[in-house]
Amino acid sequence: MKTILDRFKVINFRSIEESDWIEVSDNTCLVGTNEAGKTNLLIALWKLRPANNEPIVPLDDFPRNLYSKYKTDNHSEDVFIQADFILNDKLANEISSELDCDIEQVKRTLVQRKYNGEYSISFPYSEVRSFSSERIITVLNQFKTNIAKEDFFIKESDENKNLINDLLENLKKNFEEDYFVKSDIEKIIVEIQDLLNTNFSRKKNIPEYFANNISKNLQFFIDAFDAKPITTTTEIRQKVLKNIPKFVYYSDYGNLDSEIFLPRVIEDLERKDLSESARAKVRTLDVLFKYVGLSPQEIYELGNDRKVIIKKLNHYEQEISSEEVDLTDDEVKEWSEKKKERGVLLRSAATELTTSFKKWWLQGDYIFDFQADGNHFRINVSDKLRPEHIELEGRSRGLQWFFSFFLVFLVETKEEHNNTILLLDEPGLSLHPIAQYDLAKFFRKLSEDNQLLYTSHSPFLVDMDNLANVKAVYVDLETGRTKVSSNLRYNETDAEKSIYPVHAALGLTVSDTLLLGCKPILVEGPSDQIYLSLIKRFLIGNGDLKYSKEIVFIPTGGVRGMSPVSKLVASRDNDLPIVLLDSDKAGEDFQKQLKTGKYLGQKEKVIGVKDFIGEDIYEIEDLLEPDSLIRLIDKKYRAENDFEDFYTKDKPIVNQVEYWAKTENITLEKGWKVDIARHLQNKFDKNFDKVNEKYISIWKKLFEQLLR
Repeated sequence: MKTILDRFKVINFRSIEESDWIEVSDNTCLVGTNEAGKTNLLIALWKLRPANNEPIVPLDDFPRNLYSKYKTDNHSEDVFIQADFILNDKLANEISSELDCDIEQVKRTLVQRKYNGEYSISFPYSEVRSFSSERIITVLNQFKTNIAKEDFFIKESDENKNLINDLLENLKKNFEEDYFVKSDIEKIIVEIQDLLNTNFSRKKNIPEYFANNISKNLQFFIDAFDAKPITTTTEIRQKVLKNIPKFVYYSDYGNLDSEIFLPRVIEDLERKDLSESARAKVRTLDVLFKYVGLSPQEIYELGNDRKVIIKKLNHYEQEISSEEVDLTDDEVKEWSEKKKERGVLLRSAATELTTSFKKWWLQGDYIFDFQADGNHFRINVSDKLRPEHIELEGRSRGLQWFFSFFLVFLVETKEEHNNTILLLDEPGLSLHPIAQYDLAKFFRKLSEDNQLLYTSHSPFLVDMDNLANVKAVYVDLETGRTKVSSNLRYNETDAEKSIYPVHAALGLTVSDTLLLGCKPILVEGPSDQIYLSLIKRFLIGNGDLKYSKEIVFIPTGGVRGMSPVSKLVASRDNDLPIVLLDSDKAGEDFQKQLKTGKYLGQKEKVIGVKDFIGEDIYEIEDLLEPDSLIRLIDKKYRAENDFEDFYTKDKPIVNQVEYWAKTENITLEKGWKVDIARHLQNKFDKNFDKVNEKYISIWKKLFEQLLR
């Protein structure tokens, strides 16, 4: 496992006053209108640890309306980006050993960066709520083995030996559950102390041995339960920083032109006062020449057949006059060899690029050619349909974008694509819709090795199979600041325009369903879609489902959306789609309405959750094993009394969550069910590793009904 980004937060950066914590996955999409702040979120994250050493520029990056106080109020010390990373197991183990703490206490680290470029690295999540019982059983067994080898113990009476051994065996009986909590440790500490006080108070060796060899280990667990602060060292902080991923950011500003004027490039590469858009262009040019293996200065010099001789300088070392003279025969020969070498290098680089590019770009079979002549460097492109060489600028803007991004990604990651997070601003905006579809597929493949975060307002780039990781970015009408939400429903007035691409993407999915002959299943909301897709994924992996590609779960935004969407996806012979509803009051009422109305002749296509579980107000969440949902709820909503202790087995879980939240004074935000579903999706392997046969049987029965 590699170190991954879990979430990030932006504070006082450009238009963003303070974002919420934005959780990310392997492939995260931010949708929103222009000027909503999507780009600023990406740029702030990029500057946490840019692969290309992109500078922090307070004049551009600090909120303009506060800039007058930037120096006077010492805002250079302000943190503008915070990010939580989940460290890889090897690194977390090293750090926990060096800091003498549990791996769970340092598994998650907080990395912050200030406007002055300084980093702050800490482990603020040191509280551990439970440990595996195997951990304490191992400690007790090891102690029993070690004490038996000690001379003072061997000399003890059999009665005293039995007292200690019996205690250790009885202590293990307290840990027959899969995990233990703080009260369990406190209990055995009391039992050990009672034994020592009662039977060994006049002895020295045994109490000292207990204090040095088991009490210390038990205190280790107590410290973790009490969230004892973790004090880091300079070496640890440097080690963490070295191991967190670098960020590669790309936008349209960096697109290459077909003809590059070398003297200007040479000048711009040395400048430190370029605008952001100009820096983006220069960055791509720098990447291009690194890929070719020649500097622009070398290419420029190899393209000139004359030599400049400076004849006169003034006392300020400024050139007053110069004179060009012809090269000697030996110099001409030398230049000729160098030009020949340059040509070979350019052809070799172009051939290598052509081969690599074919593996990525699905919209054509392109051949690249690099040419250098005097002051200019040119990129030409040909393909089977148009074999003649055409300048890159003469090809589609989509090809220009992908070519430029491809180079940046290839060079800045040094062709080692791991430990890099990609940030793409409006990728493929100029691509044809079919090419955007291909790009979305490419992103899915790319995210297998690299975390990917991209912005878009194109429905063709909203991956409906990844809906849980789509966020809406919009401007709060009251504050004028950027907000981010996982709620993709239309009841968010401010976000209505931002989430339009998601709903447009839903329309495209519906069209695909009709065109490709997939089987549509209407469900009430995104959380239902996520859970059913996860169940489908499990059944496929378990070998229990063979016709998975025929099923498409379409969220309709509640029971009110069922009727219009069912009309859209009905076939020409009025073969209506299956409807799967919650068995709450709204779902039950709508079932009756459908069965006595539109579905009068196809009643078997209206299904309720309780048909597969039992008579109660069950919802889609009740189709899943409750333990995984309980863990997520307790992790997300910290309360004095855990939901785990409140939960009643075999009763509808959603109502229990809402009642528990009310008693604990917890406000469940709109879309909380979608958030929980998304968390479960991101931890699929962990939560669906071992599933009770009872639920597998329910799932098989459900999908048999859906496929009937």
